[in-house]
Amino acid sequence: MAKGATHVLGLDIGNSTIKLVELALGRSGVQLVTEPVVVVTPPGSVAGGVITDGTAVSEVIHSLVTEYRCKTKKTVASVGGDTSVVARVISMPRMTGKELEEAMQWELDRQTPFPVDQVIYDFAPLPTPEGAPEGENMEVFLAVGQEDMINAHVQALQTAKLVPLHIDVEPLALARALIGLPDDKYREQTAIIIDCGATFTGIYIFRQGWPAFLRTVPTAGEAMTEAIREETGASPEMAEQAKRQFANVAAMGGEGGSSVAPESGVFDSAYEEGSESAGTGPVLPDLETLPATDVEVETEPEPAPGAAASAAAEAAATAGAPGGPAPADLPPEIVSAREIVAEAISQRVYDLVTEIGRSMDFYRRQHRDERLTEIMLVGGSAHLPGLPELIAAETGLPTRIANPFDHISADGITTPEYLRDVGPTMAVAVGLALRDMVE
Repeated sequence: MAKGATHVLGLDIGNSTIKLVELALGRSGVQLVTEPVVVVTPPGSVAGGVITDGTAVSEVIHSLVTEYRCKTKKTVASVGGDTSVVARVISMPRMTGKELEEAMQWELDRQTPFPVDQVIYDFAPLPTPEGAPEGENMEVFLAVGQEDMINAHVQALQTAKLVPLHIDVEPLALARALIGLPDDKYREQTAIIIDCGATFTGIYIFRQGWPAFLRTVPTAGEAMTEAIREETGASPEMAEQAKRQFANVAAMGGEGGSSVAPESGVFDSAYEEGSESAGTGPVLPDLETLPATDVEVETEPEPAPGAAASAAAEAAATAGAPGGPAPADLPPEIVSAREIVAEAISQRVYDLVTEIGRSMDFYRRQHRDERLTEIMLVGGSAHLPGLPELIAAETGLPTRIANPFDHISADGITTPEYLRDVGPTMAVAVGLALRDMVE
């Protein structure tokens, strides 16, 4: 099973959060060594997947490794973002390995927006699907990153006194965590992974465990927060809090939003900072002043002992709130708040679902003999209540929130509840740590 290091840190450095997990391969399989951790990325230190303040990022990483008493320094990190990395599957005439290597030098100019003398790239021919005849063309996976960005990641790890083993791309890490580890189920299937992040959503289709279609769209968690801010005139912080506390896809009244009128008056405290205070819709209140109720409204997952900072950081950055009680059990003020937030985000949610459907339609036109089997949701925004059900209804495919820890032993490290809550956010980090442990 293993082809290299068997005790590794997986480090996912994102615009909003930094995720760290430590895994080891033992006789009984992959094991969790220390508690997975998610913390807020230092403001302004990462933009578009590029580390702009290496010192701040290194300090956070070093403090995490020290505080959580990580037992190895060997690290696999990822590069991401929709402006600094290109990861795609391309079609080329069938050729030998040497011919392909020469051809890729010319193909880079067509496939990437970066100057070819300023990038680091890798590629691999993809196997022909089992049962399919070999045609005149072949599929090749290509990953390209700006050299300065990759060097900044390596430097940040080294400054944090870690030993970088590999710099990987996010789609491959996700496939490793969700398909490669429980591989017996997916050997003959074509599955979709939707990575709902803060700044973009990745739509990735994997055929028999190999990448077949990779696309990113800008509709993601921050776009929903911004929609709430624009609709209500709230501050960015209050809009984020409202999203976490009240966002629920089930409250949307159909495509285009609910029927809640802006003048409903449920929200009564506008954002007043210069000209940005001019909201056209209802405005958010001090959320703590909403009336008390016997029904508990959960706004953050309950953290495991010692993990409060991790859970709070992720909730503050991208995660949606658990579904909570049904609207019929809630005070009218909270029901109205849910409807107003649903109205604000509804267009963004439908945009996302539309893009997923378009991606599926494009893939089906190119691969008419294949059957898409299921959709797995990961990323902080995957927790948006009702999102899996909406995607399933619109696409006709079974859709679930995936947990990469389902196939990892965690005896005595933390609680199953905590792993369930942070699992979707940790999927990339888990896949990075698994890089040399699974085929």
